[in-house]
Amino acid sequence: MWFISCLTAVLLSLTSLQQGEQLFLENKPREALPHLERALYENPQEEKIYLYLGIVYEQLGDAEKSIQILKRGLNVSQGYKDLFYYNLGNNHFRRQEFTVAEQMYSNALQINGALEVAYLNRANARLELEEFQEARQDYIDYLQLDPDTHQRENIEKLIALLEQLIEEAERERLEELERQKALLNEVLDTLKNASEDTRNLSAGSEEIQEEYEEIDIEN
Repeated sequence: MWFISCLTAVLLSLTSLQQGEQLFLENKPREALPHLERALYENPQEEKIYLYLGIVYEQLGDAEKSIQILKRGLNVSQGYKDLFYYNLGNNHFRRQEFTVAEQMYSNALQINGALEVAYLNRANARLELEEFQEARQDYIDYLQLDPDTHQRENIEKLIALLEQLIEEAERERLEELERQKALLNEVLDTLKNASEDTRNLSAGSEEIQEEYEEIDIEN
């Protein structure tokens, strides 16, 4: 009882932001939410609150609110723009808006090229968009930045599969190009033959006309 009273006293002595931040770091998004909302009302220029709230809404499954609050945070952000864009990408990915997600991850990487998880998640988005060459490169870049990741083995397998897929697609593209060239040559040959037939018919008509004119003169 004494311990609970002391803990309550400590919590009450903290600011709304401190309480919300503490609960957020303890992975208690539902408990952190009201404190962070109150903290934002008290200090609307503190960019960390927008970032915390955006992640909390995402954890609670409300992607729409998360996107709204993160976009608002971008307007006041000075030091965390890369993280705002990264978390916007995560929300759009969850909504299967892969083109927008890819752009958000790209924005994050333009600001902070060392944000390794943005490479990983952009690779996943590009995979969904069937941008296989770009996805492969992102996976490679991710492994270079985070070589000790526990996902390394699976990502290396994925890179190998993508390389096979890219090679097969290139081979099919070249085969299709050869088929198109053959078809083009066939059409050109047909046009050439038609042109020769036209010239022959024209020459024959002139001969007929000349013969007719000669007969007409004799009469």
